[in-house]
Amino acid sequence: MRPSLIQAERIDWHSLRCGCGETAAHIPETFARLLEARTPSEIAEATLDGHINIQSLLFEVAIAVTSLIAAALQEDLPEAVRVQLLDHLLTCVAGESHWTEVEAGAPEIEVDCQIAAREAIWTLYQEYVTGHAMLARYILEEVDPDQERFSSFDAKLSSRIQKAAKRH
Repeated sequence: MRPSLIQAERIDWHSLRCGCGETAAHIPETFARLLEARTPSEIAEATLDGHINIQSLLFEVAIAVTSLIAAALQEDLPEAVRVQLLDHLLTCVAGESHWTEVEAGAPEIEVDCQIAAREAIWTLYQEYVTGHAMLARYILEEVDPDQERFSSFDAKLSSRIQKAAKRH
């Protein structure tokens, strides 16, 4: 059993608005399929695009999905799944509310996503150091409330990444 899927059981998905026009009741199953995906086609079939967002415009469900991603990033995942989760997380923290969400009283979904993503702050820094540097950097730029810490890490890691790129 995965901690992220236990977290999914705690959420009232039926009450959340989804980008597909339905309730978000189907999201836990889609998320579980994404975590178990092993091929590019399985990952594509389990995408959260069109559910958490449409063209970077976020729906209410993005907040709950952000908490699942924060938990899942601490789990053992295939590389391609990890990249997909980081990509979805960046969408959640850097997007903005869909106009229908603004009308429904949720004008800053991205702020709530940023707060939820902070649960994984050190995992994101670990990704920046050893994994998917640029994706993690972009996410951290949006979510780390300690800008002095971010600037310090960024200065040190950006120069290291640039040096490594020149060697290759």
